[in-house]
Amino acid sequence: MIFQTKGIVLRTFAYSESSSIVKILTKEFGLKSYILKGSRKPRTKLRSNIFQPLYILDLQVYNSPKKDLQIISEAKVEYDLTPLFSDIKKTTLAFFISDIINQCLREEENNEELYNFIEKKIIALNTLENNYSTFHLYFLTELSEHLGFQPMNNYSLENQYFDLSKGYFVNTNPYHSNHLNEKDSQLLSSFLFSENPIAENYAPITLTKEEKTKILTILIKFYETHLLTPNSIKSHEILTTILH
Repeated sequence: MIFQTKGIVLRTFAYSESSSIVKILTKEFGLKSYILKGSRKPRTKLRSNIFQPLYILDLQVYNSPKKDLQIISEAKVEYDLTPLFSDIKKTTLAFFISDIINQCLREEENNEELYNFIEKKIIALNTLENNYSTFHLYFLTELSEHLGFQPMNNYSLENQYFDLSKGYFVNTNPYHSNHLNEKDSQLLSSFLFSENPIAENYAPITLTKEEKTKILTILIKFYETHLLTPNSIKSHEILTTILH
């Protein structure tokens, strides 16, 4: 039976001389792997150039719970992402975001709220013309909330150390590798505070290149502590070079 769904492309790789496998986060079925038979041939019904990271597609798919590889019957681009992939900085952001999502998600039942969040962020990045040098930082903290391990900003004079394992600030140095020193903890707290425009005494934060890189490093380690395999994310190194 053929189903219609929207999907966000996360990764495509060669499967044989003529075919490819694409991982897609679908709105209806969650993360799925699809085989694109003959996609690498000159003439094919499914054009391989539309299966690029973060492309949002309208799909006609077969869905069999008993199969690891599903089949796409038809696919077309839902949104024009030309602005996103015409800017080297935004393109680098797109590949970083797709890398993070691909590493974090497992093939399981659908999560429509998560899908809608990611689609909304892709469209927002596509339309931004400037001021996107911290986009990935806010994306990571918001995504962690959807994944169930978001950092809590309870920083105070009594709680000055951020414990990466617990996900909140504690009042004494925990003396283990998964914690931040006072300076880095204060930086993280200031950044988290800037996310909440309705907070009392809210003020936008201005970050230096070094501070952006430090916060990204902290957030990557936070993800590794809770979900990712250590050193599984490499794309952030390129991102800091180009964006920061």
